Amino acid sequence: MDDPLLPVGPSKYVKYDSTETFVTEITDGGFEELRPSSNDTNNLGYRIGRRRDLLTKRKRIAEVSFVLGVIGILLVIIDTELVLAGKIGAESSASNAIRVVTSISTIFLLISIIAYHATGQRLFKASAGFEDWRLGMTATKWLRLSIELLICFIHPLPFLHLFIPTPNMGSSILTSKSLPTNAILTILMFLRLYLFGRFVVLHNNLFYASSVQSMGALSRVKINASFVFKALLSSTPCVVLGTVMVSTIVINSWNIRLCEVYADPNSKLGEFTQAIWLTTVTFLTVGYGDIIPHSFCGRIIALLSGLMGVGIVALAVAVLAHNLEQSRSEKYIHTFVQQLALDKCAKNAASDVVKQTVRIWLLKKNGHYKGKTLLKHQSKLLRAKRKMQEAKFTKSHLSEGMIGPVELSSELNNMCDVVTSVKEDQKGFEQRIANLENLVVNMSRQLHDVRDMLNNKKCRSIKE
Repeated sequence: MDDPLLPVGPSKYVKYDSTETFVTEITDGGFEELRPSSNDTNNLGYRIGRRRDLLTKRKRIAEVSFVLGVIGILLVIIDTELVLAGKIGAESSASNAIRVVTSISTIFLLISIIAYHATGQRLFKASAGFEDWRLGMTATKWLRLSIELLICFIHPLPFLHLFIPTPNMGSSILTSKSLPTNAILTILMFLRLYLFGRFVVLHNNLFYASSVQSMGALSRVKINASFVFKALLSSTPCVVLGTVMVSTIVINSWNIRLCEVYADPNSKLGEFTQAIWLTTVTFLTVGYGDIIPHSFCGRIIALLSGLMGVGIVALAVAVLAHNLEQSRSEKYIHTFVQQLALDKCAKNAASDVVKQTVRIWLLKKNGHYKGKTLLKHQSKLLRAKRKMQEAKFTKSHLSEGMIGPVELSSELNNMCDVVTSVKEDQKGFEQRIANLENLVVNMSRQLHDVRDMLNNKKCRSIKE
């Protein structure tokens, strides 16, 4: 045959190395990067490589968003503290300059948020193999994008000096019943801290590990922010809960202080330590009542602190109880030690029973049927019997809930013995059935022989 079945010459084929690496091997031993054309967007290797690049890009965008959000919050805190300390005025050029810088960082933050969602949509497009990104956009995604843009847009605006009237909650010590609009915007600006949660999730190895993604797809489990948060809470509960509690108390204390200072400059809550005390007792649902907020804004923040404290403290108590609970191995060892102690107690009680019984017998043998000595030994005998019975009952109760390696091995040995005996019985039954079949066959042959003999005799009698 002149024409070969396969083409002669160098040919390329995609070699699978891992879910994160695809290389192209050339038949002469060289390697070069695979560069698919525009028509190869449905190629698995190209899609996986594209997905990896987009994940890395989205991670970098999340880092930029988090840094911009923190910069904006720090600038606002610096501006507010300078104004409250009297270093600069709320309408001064320095304060307006800081707010202008904050507005510039907010614009870049909004751009990064849009870029993050656009990268996520391109990632979904690469994973699903869509050609048009609009096919993956749903009403939920549009709503999520709008809410994030609204939250990140909130910040104190420069050259804005409006005041919002608020109720004084019936207090007679307030000198002001209005709150600056920029103060409310400053408090709402802390909503940007959700970017920290996104930053932590995207920098967790569980979110990018291909093995975890594969297992999640097979088990129909979504590897998302909720999964990563539960994993972190399970692995490092003290760090997660401690960070949430401390950050919540500090942020709410600063916000309460801001509200109270604008409502009443002479308020006790103008001191940060007093604000922390109020937030802490409210967060822990203690509520001594020695210090209370007098502004409508401060009371709303205190109410939110109490609601957050109920959930976080309950979660902390549950995690603490789970950590204090003995593991299965620890429980087995503790139960085993208790059983040894109960065995020793039962043996001592049994020896006391024998000893007191012998003494009572000796006393009765010597004619002491009544008296304090006999009564004392009888009481000791009853106590020893009761102690022995209690030890046996407690040991049997512990044995019911004790499953350890020794019990498992003994149960497995018993099961193996039962299986072996069943197999032997089955072989015996099979042998008996085989013997019965042979007997039936022999009886059938004998019946046929008898029938033939009877037929032969009958024929002979007819002939005669």
